[in-house]
Amino acid sequence: MTNESSHSAAGQALGYVHQCMWALVELGKRATSEPMTQLRLEGLDDIQFDSSGSPNELLQTKHHTGGSGPITAQAVDLWRTLNVWMDLPSPNTLVLRLVTTRELSEGSGLIYLRPEEERNIIAATEALLDAAKASTSKTTEPWRNKFLELDESERLELVNRIVIDDGSLQAARIDKALVEIFRYAYPTGKDEVFIHLLKGWWEGISVQLLDRTLASITGQDLITQVTDIADQLKSDTLPVDPDIFHGYDESISTLYKDRPFVQQLLWIALEDNRLWKAIRDYHRSYTQRSFWLRHQLLAETELSRFAFRLHDEWEQTFDSRVAAMKREGRADYHVVGQEILETLARESRARLRERFDESWFNRGMFHALADGELGHRIGWHPDFESKLEEMLSHVSST
Repeated sequence: MTNESSHSAAGQALGYVHQCMWALVELGKRATSEPMTQLRLEGLDDIQFDSSGSPNELLQTKHHTGGSGPITAQAVDLWRTLNVWMDLPSPNTLVLRLVTTRELSEGSGLIYLRPEEERNIIAATEALLDAAKASTSKTTEPWRNKFLELDESERLELVNRIVIDDGSLQAARIDKALVEIFRYAYPTGKDEVFIHLLKGWWEGISVQLLDRTLASITGQDLITQVTDIADQLKSDTLPVDPDIFHGYDESISTLYKDRPFVQQLLWIALEDNRLWKAIRDYHRSYTQRSFWLRHQLLAETELSRFAFRLHDEWEQTFDSRVAAMKREGRADYHVVGQEILETLARESRARLRERFDESWFNRGMFHALADGELGHRIGWHPDFESKLEEMLSHVSST
């Protein structure tokens, strides 16, 4: 791939990110005052807002990374957008909004279409007419001709519905807008983690809107999610990192194949499918702990106390099952080890926080202890201690 095509692909990808995240910005602005408004992606336009089942506003987003200069009435982006809007069988009440990261030329009549400016539809229409006649661009020629073919009243009616939001934030800076919109919702000092959680949820929603598994989302849906995230940031619970919900495949097993906790699972002859799921639990738990510590939502001392409670649960179960094994004269040590693992996975009652109750996290933490983390060492095989000593002595001698 050439550098030019690489930059083009990167720019296009940023454009999609900007479109999806700007949709969140726009819905956030409307949610509290218009909770029943519905947002769609790639409907009649990039972003579509419906009210009472009918579209009332369309947004076209244009993302640039710099170096393009100010927007004049001859801009290709502008005429490409007008071409789409001229084909719409829309009512004259439908707002047509262009959101662009570029800025309008202050010498253009288009500045009268800014939302904060005093509107002058005649001046804006004349600027477009002059550009349509004067431009020599082959790219925009069919679109300009279409505009010129409209009668005067049609042109004025079209331009009257247009709003241009220029100088919009680029994709990399959209977090700034989100912080301002949702500042009311989260505890002081938690803006970074709140935005991370909100964007993680919205990424999933965007995919559903684009593949049509979700037709639309309302302002009320957003308010509900914002409230839920704020609740997760309270002191008696913890938020789940959105990355945890992403599917993992068995390729991550190669990251851990030589780890003690995996060897411990092999000693009890755990079959491949369950072994993979145990590794996944460990990976999720480790990822989640790292997320909390990185965002200062959890102290190491609290994690250590939780590890102590897990170790205590394991000790009670392990000692009881090994004692029963000896009484019954059993020799199937690997089966006993599986029973210990299964009992703890099913019956563990330890909680890191009172309202945080994710069973995969406890399962993953047991594997972390089996790996010797957090100052504790547990195991599943009745003879795991001697087997570990043998394994570690072998490693040290090689």
